[in-house]
Amino acid sequence: MMDKKKVLPVAIVFFLTLFGIYVYMGGLNDVRMELIDCRDIELIGLEYRGTPQDEELGLTFQKVEAERNENPLYTIYYKEPSGKRDTLHVFVGLERRNTGKILSEGWIEKTFECRRAIKASIEMHQLVMPGAGKTKQQMVDFAREEQVDPQGVYIDKIISRDKVEVLAPIVD
Repeated sequence: MMDKKKVLPVAIVFFLTLFGIYVYMGGLNDVRMELIDCRDIELIGLEYRGTPQDEELGLTFQKVEAERNENPLYTIYYKEPSGKRDTLHVFVGLERRNTGKILSEGWIEKTFECRRAIKASIEMHQLVMPGAGKTKQQMVDFAREEQVDPQGVYIDKIISRDKVEVLAPIVD
């Protein structure tokens, strides 16, 4: 059995290494909030309603990813589950202007009016990104500080694995 004098230095090195990895992955980066001017957001994509573990959810994402190319992926969670068996309602799509061709049956268009919006910019590895609830709460707090009223829709713009923007159009 190792004595306490040997365990403490090993534990310190271990935790410093973990902390270094966390910092390297962007874990200390802040979520940047700002008010921006914007134009209407026109999306085309697929909706999924079901449980989170249903394979159809993965297929929905795969179908949209197949059309994505280098364009951002957009997600809008209308209903997030609190458990594995609860219902999830999500829209997965692309900007309409980036699709070019008419997409197959089942694809729907969504347009969100936008003159101004709150934009949350998140740049960190997906393993250390804050959860959706925490980011949404930060946006609500920012809206209160700026005395603006979000419309209630939060549009995730997934640019890459480690760069996401969340847009919340505000009421004029």
